[in-house]
Amino acid sequence: MNYIATWFYRESADEASFYPQMGQRGDSALVHSVYMQIQVPFFRTFRHYNPAARLLFFTNLRRDALPRFLLGLFDELGVETVTLPYERRPPKGWYGAWQNQFYLYDILGWMGGRMKADDALLVCDADCLCRTPLDGLFDEIRKQGSALYEFITDRSATINGITLPEMEAFYTDCYGTPPRSPLAYYGGEFIGLRGDSVCRINEVYAGLWAFNLARADRREPKLNEEAHVLSVLAERLDLRNAVANRYVKRMWTSPQFNNVCPEDERLAVWHLPYEKKRGLYRLFRLLEKQKGLGDEERFWHRAKELTGVPAVSLRKRLRDRWTTLLMWFTRI
Repeated sequence: MNYIATWFYRESADEASFYPQMGQRGDSALVHSVYMQIQVPFFRTFRHYNPAARLLFFTNLRRDALPRFLLGLFDELGVETVTLPYERRPPKGWYGAWQNQFYLYDILGWMGGRMKADDALLVCDADCLCRTPLDGLFDEIRKQGSALYEFITDRSATINGITLPEMEAFYTDCYGTPPRSPLAYYGGEFIGLRGDSVCRINEVYAGLWAFNLARADRREPKLNEEAHVLSVLAERLDLRNAVANRYVKRMWTSPQFNNVCPEDERLAVWHLPYEKKRGLYRLFRLLEKQKGLGDEERFWHRAKELTGVPAVSLRKRLRDRWTTLLMWFTRI
């Protein structure tokens, strides 16, 4: 079985942290609304190109608390909703942003009881679009045991509060031996794992997390978010690779930073963090209107215009400004 999963954890006012891409705390109505809407282009495109895959949506919300448009979509596409509590949350004040990210390890814990050893799982952020079938990716997950997105190798960069050399020192202190090669940072937006690899991660996670908590108590550099943990576990469990880099890219389309190249539009998955309140919202509106991709060529022509892949037009810039202002005032 091939599994494709995404998730949304709604934070309470007491636990909310800041989400820079949204410019909001995690308990805001706007964050909730936007994350509900982007599930539509995510599941529409992933189902269209992967008709036999099992699709799952993990959340701490009850199914009857989801918006009606999402329930209708899930029924139509055969998306399984899993209401899952957040058991592996960090302590209060752990880090200033993204404190819901460790929910990933609750998902892996649940999937460990579901998957067979040779099943393949893709856990993917919801601000992604699937452009082509993922059969090749799932074949590589089965062959390699994992498919990871190698995002940062710059040893001087501070990555959400820690550098790669500091992560290597953490690893050495935790396991009593240094990494076999310099660590890389694996992005948490796209994680492919074989069933037996999921079980191995679940087996060693508790020990690593206990060590991480002890480091925090001593005010020593710690693993602040789920991708830090993934990067360390990938080395420990011999799951390191850059397989996912052939399938996905974190594409920034903002006026301040744009890393999109013409060849990026041919990638199987577009990760579009800047487009949550912009192009992906417009695609949500389009897909709700036409209830499917329709003519593929026409759909992707429109998707490229709205998301700025591979180029951002002046028209898109003006439309983005209007859309974000409208969201702010109406909380749509």
